Amino acid sequence: MARDRVQRSRMIHEVDADLVILGAGLAGLTLAARLARERSGPRVVLLEPRTAYRDDRSWCFWRPEQHDLSHLVSRRWKTWTFSDAAGLTVRHQVPGLAYQYVRGSDFYASAQADIAESPRVELCLGVRAGTVTAVSGGVRVESSAGTLLARQVIDTRPRAAATMLYQSFVGLELERDCPLPFDPGEVTLMGSLASDAEGLGFVYALPLGPNRAIVEWTRFGTAPIDRDRLVLELDQVLTGLGLADAHRVRSEGGVLAMGLGRQAAPPITGVVHAGNAGGALRAASGYGFLRIARWAQLCTERLLAGREAVGHPEEPRLRRTFDRIFLQAVRAHPERTAEYFLALARGVPPAALVRFLSDGARAADYARIISSLPWSPFIAQLAAPTVFSPAPAVPVAADVTAMRSTSTSTSTSTSTSTSTSEP
Repeated sequence: MARDRVQRSRMIHEVDADLVILGAGLAGLTLAARLARERSGPRVVLLEPRTAYRDDRSWCFWRPEQHDLSHLVSRRWKTWTFSDAAGLTVRHQVPGLAYQYVRGSDFYASAQADIAESPRVELCLGVRAGTVTAVSGGVRVESSAGTLLARQVIDTRPRAAATMLYQSFVGLELERDCPLPFDPGEVTLMGSLASDAEGLGFVYALPLGPNRAIVEWTRFGTAPIDRDRLVLELDQVLTGLGLADAHRVRSEGGVLAMGLGRQAAPPITGVVHAGNAGGALRAASGYGFLRIARWAQLCTERLLAGREAVGHPEEPRLRRTFDRIFLQAVRAHPERTAEYFLALARGVPPAALVRFLSDGARAADYARIISSLPWSPFIAQLAAPTVFSPAPAVPVAADVTAMRSTSTSTSTSTSTSTSTSEP
């Protein structure tokens, strides 16, 4: 029987590790689990301040029915919808693709099981990483359990950074004895779209069965939205749906930074950054789950070949430019944001829109997207300087998770996202 490699608050002195991963959220666990499944590879230690995992997140994405992450998927839908506050609804389907849901507790359990089977990968829960310093021949990490020396470090912890926009959301998993007001066969991707001077608000709903669903309220804006305010607004949404009396199974929510500015802190030799604060999230959408999976695969291949770890790849120029212009237009005219998203839903073929949201857009897809949008607010941003909101006093992180990585949960971990998408 494999020795249990998941430890809580173990004293660490000078443990020789090839790789230390700071933060065991989505990014840290994804990479560690991949390495753990290999027959050989580097000696890895993960440091994670939480003492246990809870069912606090959800991740979604578009993929064919069968793929390498199918074992994590608990629900699939072939239809996803957009609607405005007046009830106009646009339904999308793409033959061969489904919108797929990974429950946080299933992901955590799978990753921990992989790690527990490996004699080379160790997860240390209840250990908070502190100062990281380059030293001769490696990197020194100070932690709440002592000092750890490693050849290299991957840091997935939150970092303060200027940001173009914030996606703030809160959600509840609900159930009741009678059917809920959702079609179990379709996802409300962006429902009741409405915008004002503060920005965009919309409903996101994942029906998990006739009597069970996750319902989120999401806002895009130039500053994080207070959680208490989001909760009050979600309560109003639920009342409007006739769900005020539904049983609340669990909560999820968070804040995603969309369009990060350059980091001011100087790089540290032997340290790379990953996860949300390292550029995992798609700037225009907040999706990140499959982007993190692709990064973890790349990193695993490099480490197995004896090479150094790497952070997330730089965005291709076309995608980076389009996302900047799109977020700038949203910043400049927040009251028109609902119009922009409805224009995309109505004017772009579903397959092209999914490719755009999933980092697979072609030149022809961008042409369709541009032609569907009102030109004047976007042309105005072509040569305009990029505008960022100042970095918050406390680094923004996912609070409880949900959709977006297309990717919800606690307040200090940026290594996840609540929505995520990619085919």
